[in-house]
Amino acid sequence: MFDKLIDFIIHFINDILPFSVVNQWERGVFLRFGKFKRTVVAGLVFKLPFIDKILTTEVITQTVGLHPQTLTTLDEKSIVLKSIVRYHVHDVKKYLLGVMHASDVLVDTTQGIIRDIVEGTNWEDLYEINETLRQEVMKVVENWGITIEKITLTDLGIVRTYRIMSDGKTHVNSNSDATQ
Repeated sequence: MFDKLIDFIIHFINDILPFSVVNQWERGVFLRFGKFKRTVVAGLVFKLPFIDKILTTEVITQTVGLHPQTLTTLDEKSIVLKSIVRYHVHDVKKYLLGVMHASDVLVDTTQGIIRDIVEGTNWEDLYEINETLRQEVMKVVENWGITIEKITLTDLGIVRTYRIMSDGKTHVNSNSDATQ
């Protein structure tokens, strides 16, 4: 309850102040009555209280770790892979106003593209796909103001998968000899 009160007070103070500070590692957008007026850079930005709003985000290089994915390669190998994405924001307007929760969308989109590429690739070729992944993800996320610097598969291995079926029996899927 007190955390909501503290958030309210902080937002009220930010709304009433006639200025906002944009840090060196941030860029932002200046909104008047909720409409985009311009982008802002590091420094002191003057605004009209309650009428203008400054939204900021970090534009320096960041990394995000993706959740482990269990996939099947083109040659029917069951694998688990984990990866990280290194990126930065190149267009703050698109990033803040063009997509909601851009970092979550980046994670979801990247995992979908990884799945598509891995399912069309043989096991022995997976060690060579980092640049292909980067290029494919970049095609999508550049529309949201994001530049992908690198995608790295940090963990990659063939696994034996086990699935618990609704009848309570354990069925083993060992790459190509799945039991039903």
